[in-house]
Amino acid sequence: MTDRSNRSLLLAAGLLFSLAASTTLARPEGDRGRGSAAVIVVKDGAAQMTIRAGSVKEPVEELKRYLEAISGAKIRVEEARAEAPGIQVGLAADFPWFHFEGVEQFGKEGFLLRSDGKNLFLIAREPRGVEHAVATFLYSLGCRWYFPGKVWEVIPKRKTIAGNWNDRSNPSFALQRKFSYGFGSSPVCSRDLADWERHNRMGGPLRIAIGHTWHGLDPKGDFEKHPEWFALVQGKRQPSKPCYSHPEVLQRATQYSLQQAAKGAGMISMTPPDGLGYCECERCRAVCRGGEPYQKQGTTFARRPDGVLVSVASETLFQFVNQVAAAVAKKYPKTLVGCYAYSAYSHPPSFKLHPNVFLQTTTAFRRTPLSLAEQLETFHKIGVQAGIRAYYSVYQWDWDYPAIIKGEMMLPRLVDDLRFYYLHNVQSVNAEASCNWAARGLGYYLAARLMWNVREDPQTILADFYDKAFGPAALPMERYYVRWLGRGAAIRTRPTATKSSTTAPADPKTVKDELDNADEAAGKKFSLESLKAAYRDLDEAARLVTDRTEYRARVDQLRLYAHYLYLRTRVEDAAGTRKKEKVIAAVKDETVFGARLQDSGIIHSRPLIGKEFYRRFRSVGSYLEGTPEWPQSKQDIVRKSAGQGYRRSRTDVPGHDELEKLWQEDKKALGIR
Repeated sequence: MTDRSNRSLLLAAGLLFSLAASTTLARPEGDRGRGSAAVIVVKDGAAQMTIRAGSVKEPVEELKRYLEAISGAKIRVEEARAEAPGIQVGLAADFPWFHFEGVEQFGKEGFLLRSDGKNLFLIAREPRGVEHAVATFLYSLGCRWYFPGKVWEVIPKRKTIAGNWNDRSNPSFALQRKFSYGFGSSPVCSRDLADWERHNRMGGPLRIAIGHTWHGLDPKGDFEKHPEWFALVQGKRQPSKPCYSHPEVLQRATQYSLQQAAKGAGMISMTPPDGLGYCECERCRAVCRGGEPYQKQGTTFARRPDGVLVSVASETLFQFVNQVAAAVAKKYPKTLVGCYAYSAYSHPPSFKLHPNVFLQTTTAFRRTPLSLAEQLETFHKIGVQAGIRAYYSVYQWDWDYPAIIKGEMMLPRLVDDLRFYYLHNVQSVNAEASCNWAARGLGYYLAARLMWNVREDPQTILADFYDKAFGPAALPMERYYVRWLGRGAAIRTRPTATKSSTTAPADPKTVKDELDNADEAAGKKFSLESLKAAYRDLDEAARLVTDRTEYRARVDQLRLYAHYLYLRTRVEDAAGTRKKEKVIAAVKDETVFGARLQDSGIIHSRPLIGKEFYRRFRSVGSYLEGTPEWPQSKQDIVRKSAGQGYRRSRTDVPGHDELEKLWQEDKKALGIR
């Protein structure tokens, strides 16, 4: 049975039961049956309640700012004191005159959001929980932060803010929920991402720092002096990896780790350098204990005489990691040692891991005969604090194209995966992503909601997104996303519907057929025909929001993305002419426009104008030879990775008027009326 089949059976059989104790905390016995009573925060534009601030100031300031933006009222902030009703915001310890039952259940990020007729409580045990309480309360009022940046912020206008609140919540993934931009991003996009993470309850109490490292070794200098410290591969020492069974390598790694801990590192990565080439020396292979080594999936396994299947790389590496963790724990007991479970060391070791070891199991490049479910269960049995290293977008894999041919960002699989991880004791999800919100933003947003609460209904999240992000253009924009993502993005519209038919009753069989077609189309490579269809959706959406600037700005960002994709098709067309000047001009047009989008978060401009420029245009490299932008050697690729010539010529994001001009020119060229 396949890993995917195992997942589906598990979810179908156990999801409802297992998620009953999910993110909403069980109410303490003393609190059972106690209801909440409505409060009026603002009435007809006049504040009715004062914010009573505890010790955590930033969430208080944010709450005041957004309440005033929503209602137009002037909200007062005063220090918390006994017998003073109001919006009580802070740590439970800041309000000793109130008794909050079950505070111990809040954890590091949980919170209480409740009204009692006189007070509105936004209370947590620790500061991060106060942030989440404020974000949850603002969400309940209609505030949204769909994608990073002010364009995607939704602030409703309400002269009266009143209601009944009663919520206790903790995240499904209690240690970390994180997207990491491969290649980084511009300072503007980094700031926007940090704001988005805060508003969407991302982050977590543990800063997971796991990456490929040499453990304090210098692969060049140390290899020259001590080749025996490095891997023996096919009878020859190579600086591909350290020899993890060598005592002096362990000594160097321990020294390095203690130095990092002394500097305040909360987690020290012991993940090997990337790639294969692990040691085959006699000392390393001793872990086979008489079993015959054999090669499978690019790594060395052995079935020991006791029947246990071992991976030589896993056995040697994780024993090494255990020893480093034990040495660090003696002096710095709170410092963790982090490592991936990846590639040749995907297979769980045959022994327990030190309590201070934190592993992230990758969802790709898994060189083990175990299914992911078996792998996670085995790690859990040997005492591992488990995290997942997922791959939501990798620039060199998807190149910011909108269609997802396969992978973790297909929306049904995204939901399935997160619930699967939760059921298998995963405590953190760290996903490699790109700063490409036009291409992957809907999936990123859906993932963020589910990382906090895996029980939340995806269909409700999607419907909310279409309605609040696009208003009158909700239906054509839903159709736009269905074109690229398939039926997983569909709520109520047919993918081929026109403006006149979006609200008309449809034959169920026709709808099913069209959704089947949408799934098939979403699984195909990006094409000029699919881009034309997207242009029609966006054109209709733009007409529907001409006078609604907040919705128009979001449609405009996706139209800028469509224009960028059109420029890519022109590179292909130019290559077909085999004319050097046309290819150079087309590459320049795509690159200059891509550079202009770098502060918008629409596409991942940094690798495009950085060292991945070479990979992006390698297929037309012969036409670019001799230009200042094109590298002449492998060393030149790195040297020019900061961008040369037109790769850094402009950084201004096109405005609406410029976009309209480009849009009309594109429509004419594409034959769209």
